[in-house]
Amino acid sequence: MAEPDDYAAFRAEREAELVEPYGWLTLGGFHWLADEPTSLPGLPGRWWRAADQSAGHVEARRDDGLTHAGEPVDGVVDLDVAEYGRVPWVDHGDTRVELLRRGGRLAVRVRAATSADRESFTHVPTFPYDPTWRVTASFKPYDGAREVEVASIRPDLNQLMHPIGEVSFVLGGEEQRLAVTKGKYGWGVEFHDPTNGSETELWRQLHFDAPTEGATEVVLDFNRALNMWFAFTDFATCPAPIAGNVISVPVRAGERPLRQRS
Repeated sequence: MAEPDDYAAFRAEREAELVEPYGWLTLGGFHWLADEPTSLPGLPGRWWRAADQSAGHVEARRDDGLTHAGEPVDGVVDLDVAEYGRVPWVDHGDTRVELLRRGGRLAVRVRAATSADRESFTHVPTFPYDPTWRVTASFKPYDGAREVEVASIRPDLNQLMHPIGEVSFVLGGEEQRLAVTKGKYGWGVEFHDPTNGSETELWRQLHFDAPTEGATEVVLDFNRALNMWFAFTDFATCPAPIAGNVISVPVRAGERPLRQRS
């Protein structure tokens, strides 16, 4: 069966996002902020965080070449960021430094307008489109808010997830259940399956539309399963799937690895 038109548009939008300037193919560093002014590799100035993790601070001279909101930094620039947020902080030429909060801690991450990875990017490998990987599932909301601690792609970072319910469906003749989260891209599931680490990345995610009002049925199209950002950079902080989010059969659909992991 040929790929549907909306799938081709979905793939085009996905890959356009990847090659945006200052995007996920341009990251060049990640550094936790210390509580004392500290130099960071490849960056001028001194960087640190407030003792209560409420804000980040950078101190630089005008001739260091840092700018904030288009103006040269000459002194100290403070910045706060919401829980699990990230915001641009200062620029150094075509390098952008963002402040982010992960696991209640502050860090800086470095992006560039472009990179060798961005310039050489052509596409993300995928399995051939197969309509049998489009399945109907039933969504059951949880009673009340939940908070679950999970690992992440970084060994020094755990994160909190807030599942809103679970989907149940059948694949390979076996019942599957996955906890559902809600984020920037809407509803989704992060999941493991037996292809991880060989045919696919260590885990993947799938976004889908919420059920219509008063309904419980959702459609999971695993042809749209995505690599998380750690597949494209060593400087991601992606959370791992919630415990139990394991599909028991190999999911040979969606995105495949782009590169060898370091």
